[in-house]
Amino acid sequence: MSATLDLDGLQSKLKGMEGVAHVETIDFLCHRHSRDRVSEAIRSEGLDRLVIGACSPLLYLKEFEEAAGKSGLMPSMVEMANLREQCSWVHKDKKASSKKAEDMVSMAVAKVGMARPNNDGTRAKVKDEACSGCGVCQATCRVNAIKMVDIPGKPGHRLATINPSVCEGCGACVAACPSAAMDQARFSNAEVVAEIDSLTPRLDSETEKFPNIMVFACHWCSYAAADKAGIMRLQMPPDFRVIRTMCSARIDPEWVMRALSRGADGVLILAGKPGRCHYEVGSIRTNRRMSLLNVVIKQLGFDENRFRTIYVDSDEPESFRKSVDDFVRTIKDIGPNPMRIPEPEEPQTVPLQFGTISEAQMRARSLL
Repeated sequence: MSATLDLDGLQSKLKGMEGVAHVETIDFLCHRHSRDRVSEAIRSEGLDRLVIGACSPLLYLKEFEEAAGKSGLMPSMVEMANLREQCSWVHKDKKASSKKAEDMVSMAVAKVGMARPNNDGTRAKVKDEACSGCGVCQATCRVNAIKMVDIPGKPGHRLATINPSVCEGCGACVAACPSAAMDQARFSNAEVVAEIDSLTPRLDSETEKFPNIMVFACHWCSYAAADKAGIMRLQMPPDFRVIRTMCSARIDPEWVMRALSRGADGVLILAGKPGRCHYEVGSIRTNRRMSLLNVVIKQLGFDENRFRTIYVDSDEPESFRKSVDDFVRTIKDIGPNPMRIPEPEEPQTVPLQFGTISEAQMRARSLL
């Protein structure tokens, strides 16, 4: 990675990042002895969260979770930034790829900062106090892991309950819940929103960080394709940052709107192809939901081309590259998102003008 990433500069910048207590660069981090050093650092530095900037979480996340577990950290408190397959191996511009690496680690730090200790894997969970008993989650779940049960002492009121041994952790029910009563371990609303906010800071000019593009990729399909593109060294523009979800059906339309309203120049969703989705119907749900969102985005005044959904399977690295390349070109043609720089507040001229006019004069002018 050092061929295309300024690791010394990256380490220096990360040391000053809010919430970061310890930064260390280790050669061959996936090696057993290196993982032992990770365990030792957690103990000696008193760390309560861990971010690994290395290869893909699809390859070594479990090993780093085990290393953290030796020092008392639960798996949910470990996050990985994919600096190898999806950064250093697909970008030759050292300055641009180093900036992307910094952003990717910042995203991981923001996400794990919102994490909470749990052993739920990626299973969904219910906030009982927020559940309205509507049953949308039950209708969404394809494996019948969710049941609606009557609340004792409250006739006609129901509560969603999840069978953890059946739940597959796709997160489709979470995005479908209209009352925000559902959430998902490891990909909670708070964690993903923290990633989005990390990528869309307040900017000082219309051209700063342009284009700033957000890509949502599903763990089993398009994210795996991105890794294969890295292994093949397929070169891409460094203008996008990937947010991983277990399934594209987990992507909440509110996340897309939040990104655009905070100034992201474009949002691209890469889902698995219908009929080949790991969760069978996840991409079908994505297609229905995002087709409606396209209409809403246009009605709100955004250029409809700032948002796109494309279907990419795990064995299609070339398709991943083409999808990203085409979308980056489209956004560059459209130009910066007008929302990236907030409109200045209107000067308080009207109250000042009225302040010099008497009530009688205002009535005569039909202002009262």
